[in-house]
Amino acid sequence: MFVRSKHTLALTLLLAVPALALAAAPDKAEKVAAGMLKFDQALGAASAQIDLTLNAMNAMTKTDGSLVDNYKTFTKEVENLDKMAQKAKGNSEKANAARDEYLKQWQASQANIQNAQLKAASEARRAELGPKIEAIKSSLASASATFKPFMQDLKDLTVFLGNSLNAATVASASDMMTKCNTDGASVKADIAKGSAALKDLAGSIQPGGPAKK
Repeated sequence: MFVRSKHTLALTLLLAVPALALAAAPDKAEKVAAGMLKFDQALGAASAQIDLTLNAMNAMTKTDGSLVDNYKTFTKEVENLDKMAQKAKGNSEKANAARDEYLKQWQASQANIQNAQLKAASEARRAELGPKIEAIKSSLASASATFKPFMQDLKDLTVFLGNSLNAATVASASDMMTKCNTDGASVKADIAKGSAALKDLAGSIQPGGPAKK
């Protein structure tokens, strides 16, 4: 009798393992959603920094204020933007890796579902995330493609103006400044699209309802 009870207990514990694994799934989803929202915050900070950088650049074209002080502010904001961009890139890599691993585990776990209706529903639910992920990739790829030359133009301006800082030099860089303003607005627009897509995906993954903004 004791032996049978021992085997029964062992069987019960064995069957409990998949249940515990499934119970941990919401925690994983919560972490993935939190990672995406952290990435979104980094994008928001980078977008705000673009404004600060462009405002500092445009301030050099005005006659009021010290050109030297405005130039120093501009170079500092360019450095800050570069740092924030690197931070956003790091958060992006972490968020993407966590998301892909979560979806991979989700797909693998579907093999444990025996009920055909529930299996189909799970597969359909996971498939719904595909377009949302593509929306993130598309908008942020566009932002990245524009940001790289935009960032380089800003760095070039700091060097060009620093070599001979005066009103005439600033005026000769007006076309480049106009381009920076245009490209900066384009990057911000793509970031806004990526941010909306990130929130949408995080809300779809986060347990208990839409993600908090």
